[in-house]
Parts: sequence; structure tokens; C-alpha cells
Amino acid sequence: MFINIIDKHISLKPTELADAEPLFDLVAANRTHLKPWLPWVDQMMTVADERQFIETMLTKQAQGTVFMTTIVVDGEVAGMLDIHNISNVNKNGEIGYWLGQAFVGQGVMTKSVERLEELAFTELDLHKLSLGAMVANQASRHVAERRHYHLDATLPENIYINGKFEDEVFYSLTVDQWSKRRDS
Repeated sequence: MFINIIDKHISLKPTELADAEPLFDLVAANRTHLKPWLPWVDQMMTVADERQFIETMLTKQAQGTVFMTTIVVDGEVAGMLDIHNISNVNKNGEIGYWLGQAFVGQGVMTKSVERLEELAFTELDLHKLSLGAMVANQASRHVAERRHYHLDATLPENIYINGKFEDEVFYSLTVDQWSKRRDS
């Protein structure tokens, strides 16, 4: 995948090992913003930790179970967006993402997810995308809702984060729903 330009400000690029330092720096600068929603934030303590994560994900990507991108806004690393747990048998996968606080509220993630849907349903030949978020994570939930994902379920105490169990909602979008929306 080459750099995928979304608009004059936003693009998705393939994540590379060279992205470890800017991604780590973004996580480090946004710990307070990310920690309430992402259980891995406390484990990401060094550039080496980020590099190891990227290496693991690149291996999974080579195996076809992950599709990973880095979000770039005006030339600056802004966050990450991926499809993980890709099943080639069931033709589905789960979307995961995070964004630095300076980029929140500008439509960056909604536009990025929209492009990821296109890649998932056309290039990756997936049938269904799922997206999970903590019930209290309104920003993440709004991305799914703006993209017209179907609210499938609320699972009580499904995520253990910051020392307690939190409720999680699951959304989904099928290729048929996506196609109908694009054609209308």
C-alpha cells in the first residue's frame, strides 16, 4: 500500500519501523488523554516498546491477520488505525484506532475510518468490519455512529482497564450496508 491521501491535510501511510519514535513520542505526550480508553498505554514506556509492537504487527500483517496504518495530518504523525483479528475464512476484521489529542474533534478519525472501510471492502475483500468501544468513550462511539455502523450489543464488564471492568459496545458494518450508503 502506498500513501493513501484522504484530503489535503490527512493521509494514511503504511506503518514502518521508522515510525516507532514519532508514534512513541505521540503516545508519551498523550498518556493522560489515551489512558482512560486504551489498556496498553502503561506498557508503552520506551521507543523500543513501540518498535517491538510494530514488529509484531508487521509480522501479523505479513500473515494476513492485520492491516496497519499510521494517520498523518499535515505531515505530522497523528495516530494509528488498523484492522486486526482479520479472518480470511469469515472475511471479517476488527477496527482499532487512537489519535493524539491535538487532532481530536476535526473529523480526522471519521475520514480515516471511511477510507479504511473502502480499503477493507475493496482491496482486502472483507465482508464485515466490527468496532468495539467502552460505553463511556463517546468520541469513539461517535465515529462509529457517524459512519452508520449498526450497534450490535452492549457487553457488561467486558474490558479490564485501569484496575476495573468497563462495559463495552460493539458496532458492525457489512459490505452490503457500505455499498448501499455509497450508492445513495
